[in-house]
Amino acid sequence: MRTSLLGSGILVVVGAALAACGADDSAGSATGVGGGSGFGGYAAGGSGSGGSGGSAGGGYSGASGASSGFGGSGSGGSGGSGNAGTGGGAGTGPQADAGVEADAGDADLCAALDATKGAVFYLSSDDSNSMASPAIARRLLNSGQQVPPYILRTYEFLNYYNVGYPAADAGKLSIVSELAAGDTAGSYDLQIGVASPAATKPRRPMVLTFVLDTSGSMAGEPIELQRDAVLAIAGQLRTGDIVSMVTWNTAQQVMLDSHLATGPGDAKVVSLAKGLSASGGTDLHGGLSKGYALAQKSFDPSKLNRVVLISDGMANVGITQEKIIGDGAALNDGDGIYLVGVGVGAGVNDTLMNTVTDAGRGAYVYLDAAGEAKKMFGKRFDETMDIAARSVGVELRLPWYMGIQKFYGEEYSTNPEVIEPQHLAPDDAMVFNQVVAPCAASAFDGSDPVEVVVRWQLPTGHAKQETSAKTTLGALLGTPPKYLGKAKAIIAYAEALKKPATAAQELGKAKQLASAANPSGTDPELNEIAALIDKALQVY
Repeated sequence: MRTSLLGSGILVVVGAALAACGADDSAGSATGVGGGSGFGGYAAGGSGSGGSGGSAGGGYSGASGASSGFGGSGSGGSGGSGNAGTGGGAGTGPQADAGVEADAGDADLCAALDATKGAVFYLSSDDSNSMASPAIARRLLNSGQQVPPYILRTYEFLNYYNVGYPAADAGKLSIVSELAAGDTAGSYDLQIGVASPAATKPRRPMVLTFVLDTSGSMAGEPIELQRDAVLAIAGQLRTGDIVSMVTWNTAQQVMLDSHLATGPGDAKVVSLAKGLSASGGTDLHGGLSKGYALAQKSFDPSKLNRVVLISDGMANVGITQEKIIGDGAALNDGDGIYLVGVGVGAGVNDTLMNTVTDAGRGAYVYLDAAGEAKKMFGKRFDETMDIAARSVGVELRLPWYMGIQKFYGEEYSTNPEVIEPQHLAPDDAMVFNQVVAPCAASAFDGSDPVEVVVRWQLPTGHAKQETSAKTTLGALLGTPPKYLGKAKAIIAYAEALKKPATAAQELGKAKQLASAANPSGTDPELNEIAALIDKALQVY
């Protein structure tokens, strides 16, 4: 995380340029999984037990490698052209969506472990309000297209679709752990839900800065969806909120400077939104600089500070722009100007948006229609724009013989120093789903403990908090899971799309899981997934 001198805020990027290039998933060696080149060339590094990562495409660096479930090491992807970086060392970087396979019946593997120490893993699922990937997939499937595998981030599917965890008490976080027999002999599905409290009503006063891309590439649907996004956010304004706005193409123009909102649908904000038009070139650096300057000018630590950058993602983001974003996110000892990316239109430059929002520590949301803008900035406004708990760190303590075979979050490691804590929105939950297994079936003991420890900071004041939940493997197995079924259907849907060669078969299994988790047919999200699976089966 970068450090800086700014204040508490979020930068929302609304972008609309789905690049036309295809995926190039380069496999790593043996058990490692290499990253593919993305839009602009961002690729994740490989993970695996002794496996090497794939090479990254041009533009951004390859991510560092990840630790394996049983102490194996992974080497990171090599950087491509442009602002290339180097991969990480053994067990020091992001974990791929699905980790390496461990041999659950290998007694020699047990002998290599320290039976006097429990297995401890540190988990990250990405900020809970990053959820662009499933909406991009929906757009493509509805258009009769396959989804490039590197766009599919399974943890964003778990963020987007609500698994159903009840809200925690005010000022607290709650932990729900579930365990069930896995799909392969000797494995277990372990799911941990960390739920936040409901949004505070009324919310805190807000300082909102729009940074709006009005370059020529925004003409047509992108500018229309940009208007929809601004209008939807304007509908959530309260009397006394402070709103600034800068438009940018070749040059920048300040449209509002510390305007005092009159309430929902403020006339001045609405009028400016309806008058937006597209022309000229693209100066992302100038727009960001001007927007952050406005955000700092109006910053108030007692308010909910947010900056909204709306762009089609056509511009290149280099070190200078990322530093502006990162410095803003790190302001005021980490409670800074967060960047939330929101893609619009026919698609999004997924690489750019994912990269800058990761630097800015905010949400990455994709709008494929006007209705999605109303949902994300209406019904889900607090979930998209607010923070209930910051710097959430999750520690999973298992018996010494248990390891992670597959992990469907963003990253995990046995080293807490390499896992960056993430923010959790109100009315939301972080979902950590993993397949675990003992090094040998004979080592499994139902009386052995399972503990989850969650540490976080309050959104204002940064007071440190901690909670934990301790039980046993047997107690978890003896309790019918309530939330695991829906999560498994969501995961199966996302994972099936990643492998076109086997997608038809795996999509069929995913649909069965969706039906099993929705026997009454009353879950609208599982109904949507089932319908999208039907469309996917026509193109895979």
